[in-house]
Amino acid sequence: MHFEACSKAAGFHVGCLVSLPFKPSCGKSGLPSDISSAGMNSSYKRAASLKQGYQATPTICAVIVLWLGGCATLPDVRTIGTTDGETSYATAGDGRPVVVLESGMGPTMATWSPIFDDLAQFATVFAYDRPGYGRSSSSQPPRSASDIAKKLHALLAQAHHEPPYVLVGHSAGGLYINAFARLFPNDIAGLVFVDATHPDWSDYLRQDHPFIYSTLITSTTIGHFGMRRYEAEVISSTRKDFDNLPDFPNVPVVILTSEKSSLLSTRAMQAKWSAFQRDLASLSLNATHTVVAGSGHYIHQDRPEVVIEAVKSIVDGARQ
Repeated sequence: MHFEACSKAAGFHVGCLVSLPFKPSCGKSGLPSDISSAGMNSSYKRAASLKQGYQATPTICAVIVLWLGGCATLPDVRTIGTTDGETSYATAGDGRPVVVLESGMGPTMATWSPIFDDLAQFATVFAYDRPGYGRSSSSQPPRSASDIAKKLHALLAQAHHEPPYVLVGHSAGGLYINAFARLFPNDIAGLVFVDATHPDWSDYLRQDHPFIYSTLITSTTIGHFGMRRYEAEVISSTRKDFDNLPDFPNVPVVILTSEKSSLLSTRAMQAKWSAFQRDLASLSLNATHTVVAGSGHYIHQDRPEVVIEAVKSIVDGARQ
């Protein structure tokens, strides 16, 4: 999850800098109208200078997160009341299994707009916003990847979407679908990991790249008026959380890994990310791993056809 500068550097969708989180949908630059073209000001350029020496502070990076965003939306967004707040979601299409889209940290469910309608052509597709995103809120926000998975499971039942599910997780969303599959193995038809975060990534950053790790934590803590503060706890507890989860089920899995490295990634970080991607591919005996040519962290935006085909292959297999 990265806004592609802290992209694989952070490994979470809470990036700080330079490349853009969404394909052009508002202006030619792909940025929201208030910062496109002339809006690429000195602050943005200073963020880009991080490559030369990591001179900015975590706070500067976190502030940049606040104005990076997309203007695309999904059709027919609805809001449903939950036991501790409300959740915004979108659903379209028909047929089982249900394709469930789990975003990374940073973008709303609108990040899936390049593939949402295409997925709905051959399956029911469901996307939603976690607390602090879109119109979603919670008086008892999740504290771990397991909590997020359990809340999603309850939401799907409340929205009358019965299993089996094909889970698609981008970036940190990969953590949450990983936990979901372990907690509810009988509900799973398969998973697609889209440049997904490995459960050990945050510990690796904390130990080997403390500046980037602190940027990540700061971004989640101060961003969006603190409504996503819980994500800092989710990040920091990942390894401990997964140590207490059941084994991963032997279900079909597709691992899609981006080809392009991020602005802040060193060769060592890129090698570690690649090693973690290969490790995700070892979760199941029925797994395939593809490095997607020409793609950055947002594979579903850079190469949407690859993600659509990966999902369709699992849907078709589940229907046989």
